[in-house]
Amino acid sequence: MILRTRAPVVLAAALLSLLACASDDIPVSTTYDPLARFPARATFVWDAAANSLPDNPAIDRASTDALLRDVANEAFAARGYRVTTGTADYRLSYQYVVQTFTSVDDTHAMGSISLLLVEKRSGRRVWTGFGQAEVYVGLTPEERRARLREALDRMLVNFPPSQRPEE
Repeated sequence: MILRTRAPVVLAAALLSLLACASDDIPVSTTYDPLARFPARATFVWDAAANSLPDNPAIDRASTDALLRDVANEAFAARGYRVTTGTADYRLSYQYVVQTFTSVDDTHAMGSISLLLVEKRSGRRVWTGFGQAEVYVGLTPEERRARLREALDRMLVNFPPSQRPEE
């Protein structure tokens, strides 16, 4: 029973601090459609219907959504892809999941974030970024933002993908 009552608290704390400590390298990976063309500059809109957060009343969904969108907007803008409210080239969405693992001596949580870029014209997913890290409880909002920003910067290091072969 204690585990059931602690789980929402751990999950909420985990969600709020998923990406919050720039000192550890969060493993990230990306994949993209090699047949898609990625312009140097483009626009995107958020696909709110495709965004996914854990369904838990202990999680502050509004602030988590705002943090994820804000940091992603900054990271993509630094690479020539800007968010817009009008006509756009792409739709961007995220999927955020937290899994809690409990053993006799320990409880820890792993958070995973996926960013999905869909070409608006064709509806094809053309790029996906993924990161996963242990969740730390008790980090400040600034630490969470910095950790997320560092992970997204590494995730987008080669964005937009090059259409040229490596020499």
